[in-house]
Amino acid sequence: MKHLKKYYGEVITIIGVAITSYNIFNFSYMDNSLVRTRFNNSDNIAYFYSDTVLLCISIGFSLIIIGVLVIKNKK
Repeated sequence: MKHLKKYYGEVITIIGVAITSYNIFNFSYMDNSLVRTRFNNSDNIAYFYSDTVLLCISIGFSLIIIGVLVIKNKK
C-alpha cells in the first residue's frame, strides 16, 4: 500500500494507457455495398466506434492527463 501511494500518478497513467490502447483498436466495420464512390465502383467499408468504446477512450485519456498532472505536482 505504501508503494501504491508513492507511485499513484504512474499507476493512474498506466491504467489510462491500457484502457485507451485496448479501446482504440476495438472498432467495428460495416460492409456498405449500397454506397458507391463516384470515382470507382468498388464496395465501401465503413469503420466506426460504438458509444461505449468512445466513452472508454475518453476515460482513458482523462486518466492519462490526471496521472501526468499528479506526477508533475509531486516534483
